[in-house]
Amino acid sequence: KTYKDVAIKQCRECRFSNGGQYFAAVNTNATNAIQVYKTYTCEPIETLRGHTNKVRSVAWTADDSMLVSTGADGAVYEYYVQAETANPGRDGRRVHDFVQKTSSFSCVIVHSDQSSNFNTMYVVGNDQLLRKVYKGESSGTVKAGTTLGQIVLANSGKGLFAAVAEPDAPGRIRCYKFPLNGGDNSCEWTDFSAHAAPATRLRISADDFYLFSTAEDGTLFVFDVKRKDRNVSKRDKESALPLADEILVTRTFLDDKQGQLNEFERQVDELSNQQEFQLRHRDSFHKEEMVAMDEKYTAEIDEERQKYEVLREEKNDAEMEAEENIKSLLEHHAKQDQDLEQSFQEKMMEEVNKYQKLAAERDEIHRRWGEQHQRIIAEHQKKVNEMQAQFAAAQKADMEAIDRVLNEKALAESVHAETMRQLELDTDREIEELKEDKETRLKAERDDKVRLRGQAGIHKRNGEELNKQMQQKDDELMRYKEEERKKEEKIAQLNKERDHNAKEIRQRDSTIGDKEGKIYELKKQNQELEKFKFVLDYKIRELKAQIDPKNDKIAEMKKEIQAMDSDLEDYHRKNTQLQVNIQQLTNKHKTLQDDIVSQRKKMTDCQTVIKRFKTDLHECVQFIQEPRLLKDSVTALYKKYVPNGVKKQELDTDIQREYNRQRDYLEKSVDNLKRKLLKDSDVHRQDNTRVLQENVQLIIEINNLRREIDYLKRERQQQRLHVSKLKSNNTSKSSSGKPEDISTLNREIDTNRTTIDDLRRRVEEQTALRSSAAAPAPAVVAQ
Repeated sequence: KTYKDVAIKQCRECRFSNGGQYFAAVNTNATNAIQVYKTYTCEPIETLRGHTNKVRSVAWTADDSMLVSTGADGAVYEYYVQAETANPGRDGRRVHDFVQKTSSFSCVIVHSDQSSNFNTMYVVGNDQLLRKVYKGESSGTVKAGTTLGQIVLANSGKGLFAAVAEPDAPGRIRCYKFPLNGGDNSCEWTDFSAHAAPATRLRISADDFYLFSTAEDGTLFVFDVKRKDRNVSKRDKESALPLADEILVTRTFLDDKQGQLNEFERQVDELSNQQEFQLRHRDSFHKEEMVAMDEKYTAEIDEERQKYEVLREEKNDAEMEAEENIKSLLEHHAKQDQDLEQSFQEKMMEEVNKYQKLAAERDEIHRRWGEQHQRIIAEHQKKVNEMQAQFAAAQKADMEAIDRVLNEKALAESVHAETMRQLELDTDREIEELKEDKETRLKAERDDKVRLRGQAGIHKRNGEELNKQMQQKDDELMRYKEEERKKEEKIAQLNKERDHNAKEIRQRDSTIGDKEGKIYELKKQNQELEKFKFVLDYKIRELKAQIDPKNDKIAEMKKEIQAMDSDLEDYHRKNTQLQVNIQQLTNKHKTLQDDIVSQRKKMTDCQTVIKRFKTDLHECVQFIQEPRLLKDSVTALYKKYVPNGVKKQELDTDIQREYNRQRDYLEKSVDNLKRKLLKDSDVHRQDNTRVLQENVQLIIEINNLRREIDYLKRERQQQRLHVSKLKSNNTSKSSSGKPEDISTLNREIDTNRTTIDDLRRRVEEQTALRSSAAAPAPAVVAQ
């Protein structure tokens, strides 16, 4: 049952701490980092970096406070890795390092000295040295004489074991006495033969009783480690396991070996069939020639026998007819024998010449076949090279198209990001400006309200004071009337005072008329300002109505951009699928090239066998004058080249037909994929161009709107300044006059009150008109 999965890419090395609470795993990717985890929770503690190439080996110190690593970059690093340590801040810090760039290290072990509290590292690599590293410096080396791949130190600290990892050499196990006292010279060691291939791992049990080693040949060896001071009990001897005769191999290895054996058997059968067919063909040809020659020789011998019988009959007739003609007949017979012998020799020479001519023709036919075969091979190789060049050009074009599409995408993304950033900045700026404008206007209205309240309070207090003065004046008037009744002599003076007061009243009336005219002018200015405010509000609504469609267009553009991003992802996915198809085609092409190489090798072997057979056949032809030796040599030649008889071979046309069909199908598929890729790249390029043009148009429209908004802001600012100047002038003029008469001030207060009420009424009417004008708009939208 799986407890937890930890995602580590290409992990080839993992080592648990001595206490078992941590474990370190090597992440063999672009970073070549070492990740340290807690064993029971799989929680990552630290990531150790520093190696520039693959990390080959890691080792923990005895107290699990430090970790030592080495790799193919020739570096040995020592790290602090304590998670719960009394010295915080040292976790993951590199303590010591040793770098040998010319070497590639494969294994490292660490030995902790309890007396000095320092660690000593021992490292091996391809430099055929066992190197001792102390405090980041090489303190000694031991010449091994061969490449050591793995080393392990006994837990007792009395022995060091090493495994030989020489390429294409047996993996021996070597034992050194520890501590090493050889210095720069070679120490004494003991070799134990074990593996048939270089060793890959070497470990020792916790009690130092067993040593385990594995190698590339798929074997696991378990060694019984015996020390001089170790007492083995009889029970341990009896319970010891016997050595195993089995060899651990993978099923894949067995399948590969079986496949290779089957392939070799098939190749041997094919070669045997070819050789048997050729020998059988040649034997049939030679047999036919020998039969023809035997028939010819037999016919000639029969003819000579007939002639001999005729001559013998003639001789008998001649002997019976006359004894005198015996000598002449014998001479004539001898002469005929000589002529026959000469003609026989001439005919034999003619047959030999015919045989040599046939042999020359056969050699010429073989030579022509060889030239034709070489020409076909050259044409095939030329065609393969052309196809490789075409495929490389197409692949290069595809890669250029992909790079171009990626560059266009990066450009579009940068333009889109810049456009979005500008829009966000402009929107934020407009919002802030509108907010500041509204706050300024609200503050000004509040100030005006407070000022008007203060003036109203002042006028109220002035009215109360005037009422009090009027009451006092009435009392004085009553007192004056009583005094008038008492003192009639003062009537003339009072009449003069009355005339004077009437004059002052007329002056106050004229002053009140002038103030009423000014108030009328202010009312007219206020009405004009209200109209201008209504116009500005209408323009602002129009601008908002214009901005809202633009925002909708921007939202639509965002959706289109998202759709284009999804299309671009589809294009990337299609490109990935095309790359997979191209990789499959490349693998198939490589397989075909391997088949071609194997066929060439077969042809070379066949040519070698043919040349050897030609040589043996030429030696056999040398016995043409001796039939018995010729027969023996031909028999020996047959036994040599046809040991198992001739097997009939049939040409497999289905395989060739299937191969041609698969090749045509793959070529058509590649052409279709190329056309689709070109079409998709053109469509994507057109879409990118269209989006860029639309973005440029939007940016131009946004800039025009900005200019219009700035122009309206400047106009509104000027109008505010104009209104504020008018208000300041009116307040300065109203504060300059002082009430001189009670009735005049009362009338002025009443007039101001009516004016304020009138202004308030008008403001309420304007507000009601605005609300009534704005109310139908939502109703129309709802319909």
